[in-house]
Parts: sequence; structure tokens; C-alpha cells
Amino acid sequence: MLLGYTWYQYESILLIIVRVTALLAVAPVFSDRRIPAYAKIGLGVIIGILIVNVIPLSASHYTSTLAFSAAIIRESLVGVTIGYTASLLFMGIQFSGQFVSLQIGFAAAQLFDPSSQNNVPVVGEFYYIVAVLLYLSLGGQRFLIEALRQSFDVIPLNTMRFHETFFTYLTQLSADVFVIALKIAAPIFITILLTEISLGLLARLVPQMNIFIFGFPLKILAGMLMIAISMPIFGRVFQQLYLGSQSDVMRIIQMLRP
Repeated sequence: MLLGYTWYQYESILLIIVRVTALLAVAPVFSDRRIPAYAKIGLGVIIGILIVNVIPLSASHYTSTLAFSAAIIRESLVGVTIGYTASLLFMGIQFSGQFVSLQIGFAAAQLFDPSSQNNVPVVGEFYYIVAVLLYLSLGGQRFLIEALRQSFDVIPLNTMRFHETFFTYLTQLSADVFVIALKIAAPIFITILLTEISLGLLARLVPQMNIFIFGFPLKILAGMLMIAISMPIFGRVFQQLYLGSQSDVMRIIQMLRP
């Protein structure tokens, strides 16, 4: 499959594989640490070889090792930027799980997440698993590969350039992670707020009742019920956020064009 190319074309093929592998290293689902590193590298090589057959391959000549190393860094930045932009959606979902866990009293109940090598709240892990299933069902993995392929049309090899609005836009997207978290956690926030108000009124009406003992399990019950009830809403909100994430990825690619 890779026979019949010149040495300079092999250099271009290597740069394609570098961009693909860099994206897989940070992209949602693909970057999961439960996937062995060798499997990610192998997948990156396979996807890179497939992309070689569908894009025009230029024979770039690099006069020195330093120039070729700079090209590798450029392609790595392109792949990492695209993958990072796509992963912001999942960062927001994990933040929302942390907020909800804190509100309903599950902040101390944590699980070890192999994908991030960190302890995460139970609700956060639950939201993350549901989001991954929805992401795959909506074809998120196919979109990432297609966006990657289109990036070679918009950003030819070793031509990436940061536009003047790039960093401002990327900072805005990073800040929107908290907006995503609030959108997903809003139903639980409202439920817990109403529960707290009810407990406060009850404490005024019945001073003899120990609200602290009674209120803690009530907040957990109200929170868990609301999480179950709001799952259909979660699915619709996630679909809207996913479509927005697609637009963000395509726009960030345009901001890297030469």
C-alpha cells in the first residue's frame, strides 16, 4: 500500500500519521487511558495510511533535521488542537457531575476512573458513561475522523498558522465548559434549592425537628430522583451540545489555515 513513493513523500506520510496520532491522544473516547498506547499508535498509523489514499500527497523537501522537527511540531499542534476542542464537551459533563455530587452530598463518594487516572465523583462517572454512549450513538467518532480528513484540505502539511482570533476563541470555548456544566446540572440545582427552602420553612414551623438528620437523606433522595427523571432532558441537551461541538471543531480548523 505504501510502495512506489519517493523519500520526500514518505516524509509527508509520516507527518500525516503524526497529526492523526496527536488527535487520537486527546480526542474524546480515543484518548481513554484504558486503551493501550500501542493500540492508539496502531490505529493512528492505520487511519493515516487510509487518509494518504484520499488526499493529494505532496513531496515536500526539508533541508535539515531542524526543519523536519518543526514540521512535526506543527502537525502535532494541529491534531492536539482539534482533539482538545472536541473533548471540551466531555470536560463540561464531568464538571456537571462534580457539581451535582457536591449538592446532593455525594462529594466524598468517589470512584477511580481509569480513563483519567483520578478519583471522580460517582455522579460524574455516571454522566460520563452516558455521554460516551450518546456520543457513539450519534456518530461522534465518525465525525472526528471526517473532520481530521477535511483538515488536510484546509490545512496542508506544514502550513498551520494561528490566526489572530484563534487564542481568544479557544479561551472562550474553554470558559464555556462551565456553561455546559450548568446547563446539564440545572434541573438538579433547582430541585436541591427547592428542597433546601422547604427544609428551612419546616425548621421554622417545627423547631423541635432535627433538620440536619432529616434533611441529608432527603436531599440525596430528591437528587437521585431528579437525576433519573432528567435523563431524557440530558439526552436532548447533549445532542444540542454535540452539534455545537461539531461547529466549534470545524471553526477551529478554519482558524488554523495558512
